[in-house]
Amino acid sequence: SSINHWFGQQVKRNGPETSYWTKWGRKEKMEANFINIMSNNRTQNIGPNEWRFVHAHGMSYFPNASEAYLYQWREEVESQGCAFVVTTMLRDAIGHTISQTKGMIKPNLTVDEFMSHMEPENYNQRGIFERGAFVTQLDYLLYNMGPRNEYNVTKEEKVRRAVELLQRHFDVLLLSDYDRFADIIHKITGWTPLKIKPANVFGGDLNYSYAELQKIKHLTEANGDTMFIDAVKHLYYGHLEHLVS
Repeated sequence: SSINHWFGQQVKRNGPETSYWTKWGRKEKMEANFINIMSNNRTQNIGPNEWRFVHAHGMSYFPNASEAYLYQWREEVESQGCAFVVTTMLRDAIGHTISQTKGMIKPNLTVDEFMSHMEPENYNQRGIFERGAFVTQLDYLLYNMGPRNEYNVTKEEKVRRAVELLQRHFDVLLLSDYDRFADIIHKITGWTPLKIKPANVFGGDLNYSYAELQKIKHLTEANGDTMFIDAVKHLYYGHLEHLVS
């Protein structure tokens, strides 16, 4: 949300040759619409000094199943002499899950109810609202809000596939480093520097028992998210490099 708001500000600051577009929601056919507009509009006829920002969000695009379009869009954009820059920001796995639990307050759910979709017996539910109250970072990268792990692969395979997608297609990937992200984008685009300000900040209290925190930790690890972020730290930040050198 912070980065999205920041891009919106930059679009306003940088004139008519900088634009923003997104298409997302909760309908199953949303991805088809997103792909159609990306393929037939957003990647076509780009001006020499133009920057088009596209925000892929809920149900917009499912990278695991639709990876071929990332190749297609990059080829189309670069064939026009333009840069195709794919970015994302990740964060600590367990911290991300804990932050998502703010969503259980309004419907008055318990931690058990909020996390129930992460239990092994509930893992492959297909319905949009039956899949759970939130999506972890690993599942979001692979499946967005679509069906989770339909082929019942191991968490190791999920992590392998997620890292493969990142290394093949993502040009800018950072862990909770907003200042560095802004600096990189400023250098790529030539935009006037603008600091990214916090957005979508929860101002209430989240209180848990030790058992509840252990459950959050266990299910996040069992889903592969902790392993995923550890892999990102290793590949992109040299974390634990001394153990394999």
